[in-house]
Amino acid sequence: MSIKNGKILILPGDGIGPEINKALLKLINYVNNYTSYNLDIEEELIGGASYDKFKLPITDQVLEKAKNADAVILGSVGGPKYDSLPFKLKPERGLLKLRKELDLYANIR
Repeated sequence: MSIKNGKILILPGDGIGPEINKALLKLINYVNNYTSYNLDIEEELIGGASYDKFKLPITDQVLEKAKNADAVILGSVGGPKYDSLPFKLKPERGLLKLRKELDLYANIR
């Protein structure tokens, strides 16, 4: 059985993550426009991008969206800009919290 519809949450991250996700969005748009699949895309913030806006590496709202998605695509997080942050606010904590809340061991690269 194949899935014809899917809900994908994209978390571009920071650094090079948003640039890489631009190419991914082109691919998803192609799939939506030229196949019988319908992938519903939502984009949110994680890591340094989330910290810059919300002062948190991931928000509870993003965690809830991740729990309700069929797939979560995550870009890279972190960088020297955030090295001086307290441990609990570092961008990588967003990734670790996401893994914990979704009961995941690792992400696929």
